[in-house]
Amino acid sequence: MDEKLKQAMRMLLLEYYDMDVAEAICKYSTQNYAFIFPDKPYMIRVSMSPKKTKNEILSELMWVDDLKRVKQTICEPEPSLRNKIMEEFEIDGTMYRASMFRTARGNVQTATEITPLFFICVGDLLGIIHKTSAEEQALGMHYQRQTKQENFDALKAACWDRLSDQAKDKITQIESEIEAMPKEMGVYGLIHGDFHLNNFFVEANNIWLFDFDSCGYAHYLYDVATFITDCLQKGYMKGKDCRKVVFEDILPYFKIGYCLNKECDEHYWDNLEVFIEYRIAVTVLALQDIKECGVSDHLDDIKRYYEMLLVADNCLDEMTRLSIGAGK
Repeated sequence: MDEKLKQAMRMLLLEYYDMDVAEAICKYSTQNYAFIFPDKPYMIRVSMSPKKTKNEILSELMWVDDLKRVKQTICEPEPSLRNKIMEEFEIDGTMYRASMFRTARGNVQTATEITPLFFICVGDLLGIIHKTSAEEQALGMHYQRQTKQENFDALKAACWDRLSDQAKDKITQIESEIEAMPKEMGVYGLIHGDFHLNNFFVEANNIWLFDFDSCGYAHYLYDVATFITDCLQKGYMKGKDCRKVVFEDILPYFKIGYCLNKECDEHYWDNLEVFIEYRIAVTVLALQDIKECGVSDHLDDIKRYYEMLLVADNCLDEMTRLSIGAGK
């Protein structure tokens, strides 16, 4: 982060929140700065306009506040000293929007330490979120958040020419399958949008969820597929047949928690594999815009790996093949 920008932002955030970002760890994504305070139960997120509109951010914060009422382990926004849930300010002609959130308790769950009880607890949390989404939709409530397809179209527009013909064909096929699915109440609504292991902390049997920045309208199965794909990619039962892991070791336990809250008919899970492929496609597109990676020196290898998953006849079978091959 540019030092001049950081100092200007520091003074404003100190005025609004009485929190000195010089004492925080600063993390940056393509849309936000996140100032995380090691010794305080809060973090401050600063979004850059026009990455997100004012109404989009306010809708996110309102939905998180609604979810907090039904699940205490949602990390909700906290008002500023001026009693605002979002502060706006301008630095050198750029508009910024800041919000403060309570931070999660516990730690990220590593894939190698996952137990069946963990899947039940995660299923319970996600079932509550999707149930609340469906109930609010039934009441006629609508938040100003984009659809997953709109986000996907933006990713395609940014990097479509850089994809191989095989990748383009597979993405088109996946989109066609998803477009044919009904967007009816009970299966489609407001979702978390980025429901992976790094976005919730585990404290005993409590799952503390945060980072609703990607929330939007999509099929509920997208959240489930995102979670399952991340567990596989982070090494849960590495070396075992991925299809068996999903349908024998993850989903039966996840369903126990999920179905405690969210009604599901016998066909609810039928399209899970399509959404796993869709999540892989999102990852392939997102990786195209990354020039450097702070967590790996093998970015090109990662891009090739995900494209191999995408263009394969079946991504779960390809995950198994690549995992076994990597272990030799």
